[in-house]
Amino acid sequence: MKRTSIVQFFHGEAILFSSVLQIGDSQKITSRARVLAVQRQYELFFGNEGESIFPVFTKTIPKLQSGRRNISLQTLQQSPVISVRSIRILAVSTAGVVHIGSTSTVDAEARIKHIRQLAPNASASSMRNTQTTSPIARDGE
Repeated sequence: MKRTSIVQFFHGEAILFSSVLQIGDSQKITSRARVLAVQRQYELFFGNEGESIFPVFTKTIPKLQSGRRNISLQTLQQSPVISVRSIRILAVSTAGVVHIGSTSTVDAEARIKHIRQLAPNASASSMRNTQTTSPIARDGE
């Protein structure tokens, strides 16, 4: 059943990085974001530092198998209108979806690798003159 979506007031501060705002019906929503963020205390580059060297970007994400579970769903749609008085959103980021309406499929994926490289117990100013000390990497997925 197709429905009409009506939103009287929408206020959004930020919708960023492959996020989707959809008001109304859609067949499929797909959003992706692949993020590599490297924060360094001082400039030192090691050559090949792209996404391809981190498994978080290359691993296959398992998909939910729809035939594995018996789910019984009954829906009663008494009105052909989705009516929303007010929506206020501070932020939607990194493959997030805000959707008012009907959809068949939503496929969203965000893969983020954030690395912080800090100098070992020495001041950053002394580290500028030497390239022999390697940084300490604090790293989480």
